[in-house]
Amino acid sequence: MRLLVILLIGGFLGWIAGSLYPAPHAWLEALHLDAIEQRLNNNAAPATSAGTTTATTATTTAASAAAAGAAPPAAQAASHSASRGPVDQQTLNQYRAWISQARAQYPYADSEERMYAVMMCESRGQAGLVNSTGPYSGLFQYSSAAWNGAWNTYRAQSVLDPRAQIFATALAWQRHMQGQWGCYRTAH
Repeated sequence: MRLLVILLIGGFLGWIAGSLYPAPHAWLEALHLDAIEQRLNNNAAPATSAGTTTATTATTTAASAAAAGAAPPAAQAASHSASRGPVDQQTLNQYRAWISQARAQYPYADSEERMYAVMMCESRGQAGLVNSTGPYSGLFQYSSAAWNGAWNTYRAQSVLDPRAQIFATALAWQRHMQGQWGCYRTAH
């Protein structure tokens, strides 16, 4: 019975998500997927919750990035925002600070608030988000091809590095590439 419910929900979400581009994040908030998952796993998993494992994974990812020297300490703090669930205000404030720094380094015509709105539309501020319906990852939902493009001086860093995504996006916007984001047309 549980499998049938999961298949029905998955089919329905896949049908709807497949028609949205680039990412169906805005309407997913209303579904409370964590509560559904917790209820389905209530009998299957003893004392572990999805939030605990996600936070542990994010912490492990941040620690391995720090060991590799890939991200500065502030990026490690921001990477604690998991790929699912709400992002804390401290992390969002860090993103706003980086957006301001990136705009100063790569001036572009749009406001910082517009970039923040696009980021929230694309990923809800979840740096580790990987879109299952397409090849898009991170705060601004870059494809591998776009991230690794010759224009991107941040391509040596992880596509999931929030600071790198913000600075790369500022660079792209300085080069008038805003039209690459579906959320750019809808975010105000």
